[in-house]
Amino acid sequence: MFSWSAKSQNTISNKKPSKKAFAEKIYLQLSNTVFTTGEAIWYKAIVTNTINQFTKRSSVLYVDLIDFDENIIDTKTLKLENGLSDGFFDLSDTLPSGRYLIRAYTQWNRNFGQDFIYEHYIDVLSLEAINNEAIIRNIALTETNDNQLKLGASIFPEGLKADYNKDLKVYIQSEDILDSIEVKRKNKQYVLDYILPKDLITVKLKVKLEDTKLKNRKRKKESTYSKTIALNKDFLDLQFFPEGGKLIDGFTNKVGYKSINYKGLGEAVSGHIVDESDNVIGSFSTNILGMGFTFFKPRKNKTYYGKIISEKGVAYKYPLPQVMAKGYILNVMETQDYLRLNIKSNIKNTDSLYFQVRSRGVLIREHSFKLKQSMHEAFIKKTDLPNGIVNITLFTGNDAPVCERLIFNYKEEKILNITAKTDKNFFGKREKTTLHVSVSDIDSNPVEANFSALVLDKKKLGSEKKAQPNMLSYFLLNSELKGFIENPNHYFNADNTLRKRDIEALMLTQGWRDYVYDKTDTDINFEFQPETDIFLSGRVNSVFNKNKIPKKPVNLTMVTKPSLGIYTTETDSLGTFAFNMNNHFADEQNILIQSTNKRGAAKNYNITLNDPIAPPKVNYKTEETVTLADTIYKAFIEESIVQYNTNNDFKTTSETVALDAVELTGYNVTPEREKIFKLHGPPDVVIENEELVEEEEKWMSGLYDLLRIKFPHDIAFRELPRPFGGVYDIAYVTKADLTVYYIDGEVVLGRDYLLLPYLSIENIKSVEILERPKGAFLDHITDAFPRMSAEGQVRLASAYIAVVSIYTYGSSGLAALESTKGIFQGKVSGFSAKREFYAPKYDKLEDEDWNVPDLRSVIHWKPLAQTDEDGNANVEFYNGDNIGDMLVVIEAISLDGKIGYFETTYNVEEKNEN
Repeated sequence: MFSWSAKSQNTISNKKPSKKAFAEKIYLQLSNTVFTTGEAIWYKAIVTNTINQFTKRSSVLYVDLIDFDENIIDTKTLKLENGLSDGFFDLSDTLPSGRYLIRAYTQWNRNFGQDFIYEHYIDVLSLEAINNEAIIRNIALTETNDNQLKLGASIFPEGLKADYNKDLKVYIQSEDILDSIEVKRKNKQYVLDYILPKDLITVKLKVKLEDTKLKNRKRKKESTYSKTIALNKDFLDLQFFPEGGKLIDGFTNKVGYKSINYKGLGEAVSGHIVDESDNVIGSFSTNILGMGFTFFKPRKNKTYYGKIISEKGVAYKYPLPQVMAKGYILNVMETQDYLRLNIKSNIKNTDSLYFQVRSRGVLIREHSFKLKQSMHEAFIKKTDLPNGIVNITLFTGNDAPVCERLIFNYKEEKILNITAKTDKNFFGKREKTTLHVSVSDIDSNPVEANFSALVLDKKKLGSEKKAQPNMLSYFLLNSELKGFIENPNHYFNADNTLRKRDIEALMLTQGWRDYVYDKTDTDINFEFQPETDIFLSGRVNSVFNKNKIPKKPVNLTMVTKPSLGIYTTETDSLGTFAFNMNNHFADEQNILIQSTNKRGAAKNYNITLNDPIAPPKVNYKTEETVTLADTIYKAFIEESIVQYNTNNDFKTTSETVALDAVELTGYNVTPEREKIFKLHGPPDVVIENEELVEEEEKWMSGLYDLLRIKFPHDIAFRELPRPFGGVYDIAYVTKADLTVYYIDGEVVLGRDYLLLPYLSIENIKSVEILERPKGAFLDHITDAFPRMSAEGQVRLASAYIAVVSIYTYGSSGLAALESTKGIFQGKVSGFSAKREFYAPKYDKLEDEDWNVPDLRSVIHWKPLAQTDEDGNANVEFYNGDNIGDMLVVIEAISLDGKIGYFETTYNVEEKNEN
């Protein structure tokens, strides 16, 4: 056994820790991965450093829900307490079925690239779509004379939207194609014809209906539908990965291999390694995930293949990498206590070599040596290595990497021992269950740990849960290995007696390295700083000169709603300020900031807020397709519909207003708005203050400047003569003959149209456009223009009249021309409000209670539970009406970074008669 020796600092440029060694690990435990519209996604968030101890850097975590069009449809801002938090997303009833992305990130982790943003894909199933037939049907593939494929299909958009008869847009996507075509309706049918290259494996068709314009000028897709079609179900790709990076002539090489089917999943195969003359060199066989490894001695100037015979007797050959005449071999073998490194080379070299052992970017060990008889053997104590993936890199004397290898070090002493037992083995429907949780270490000593308890109906969703990462597999595997890992729990299943062999195959294939060491990764420059609180920051300047800083500090008072709070601060010497929003829990806050002098009198300053940091670019991976098992999910959706109707029989919401078949979400109906609704109907376009402020530029002097530049498709301008000479601009709805203006429900008089251009943006709550308003206009128009001739009034009968309705804060009408003295009004985001998981309690169950079904799929969810000093905790809940096995999932983490995962089941029988 060698003793470690360190090279001098001035000869090694790569001893610094990798930049990524400073990153945080982020993990979300979701209540499930399959959801129906109208229900909630519950999740627990854990943020740690690279050695799995709770982070001390960040106290703010962002969690986004992203649709398949890469739109962020909801964002939660979580306050981390010692690296822990929990939250939820409410899934709208109107969401289309599809594959959605949940991602989580801290601002600090944005320094380290996309790999350090947590991502997890879920499936959302629309309750309205269960009885619909497939939107894309009658799929036909026809081979053309020029060796291509003609793809034909019938499309039925009425399954997405009743009576739809406009053009369709169909997106075609495959390995080599990204295209879109318009499909027109002919003879009351939509028929797709598209020519494809013949050698494609799959093609994805995505149907998108025409957009509808909603508030804030955002465009919401009415509905989309996707279908992936397998063009070659017999496709199989087999790849070979030499240990250390290269096949070297004359040495026995360890080679990993991996087979992938047309779905992108591993497939078990077996075959032989043959040379170019079809001579058999050796055999190979994969595990159930399509991976394995073997040994053989290649020769230069020869070509090798993996050969597989299909069930139909067809032989397929897959090339191995080229054999290199000269090079280095880095072979790692594992014993009970050590890693044995065999380093060999056929390059004559008297210089020293060295290898480094790193974990999560941190240098663990380094050893320099010289080859003796072209080889060197070294041993590394496994107890000296951290838990999880370890990187070993071999360097030449001039610091050039020549071999690299990932190994997995599984340390039992770093794993928590968790047990969870119910007070009985069998329960009746709606009967109370007590779950006793116990956490200890490898020596059976009790451990105080934070844990979550999730209880699911196993027959509905338990099988889906098995294929997803859990805390153990995520922290030790998924978070450190790039790419999609199929069934990660397979490598931690105690019933899998070959799991060590299987994880070695994973390291050799998916963890395969070909001299990828990056010296630049040690250049530590951080663009983003860790967030410990939410701060609302900005600047105060002179009203008349926005570049002029006040000579003395300015006192500022901020009032927040709906989470009521009053805060004070003062500006610094540069005129900047910051309010700490740490104790505010509301996804959106209305704020009012007032500037005053030392005596508390209002002082007129220009107050602006700093722009928030834009979210990271969405990185939606369309290639990770999830195939749903219809027979399982059909029953799941049917019971979800019953549960949804039960929960919503008497449910009303203040967030949605339905008027004349137009739905405006998040729209507050004030008396002024209601008045316009009754007169002329709901708006077609709503531009809220938040977007007006966002679009306003410094040079703009009022509302008209903003509308002219930023909203040209909705508002046009023409010049009218002034009463005493000159001209002025009048804004009108595009294509309309006449536009009538209202402010806060009252018609604007014609003489006041000259004032409209100068309305102060900060005082406007919203600008709303009615393109085809209903109702009578004559009285309102004559109020606005009392001198209109009788002839002009007659022409109104056939004129295209539109309405622009302006609403101001405080319903101040034209007084909104003046900026309120030293006041800023707007909306900002705070920490997302908490909500406790609701499940009914049946401690006093009456006979009539059985008339209301309880078909919950998630029986219980407790995200932030804690064991006591004896390592124990109890969790209590009531079962629903589902019978059969219930799956209990416990995930735990201790203060010193030990983690654990445990599953058990219990049974619910028919109704108790006792």
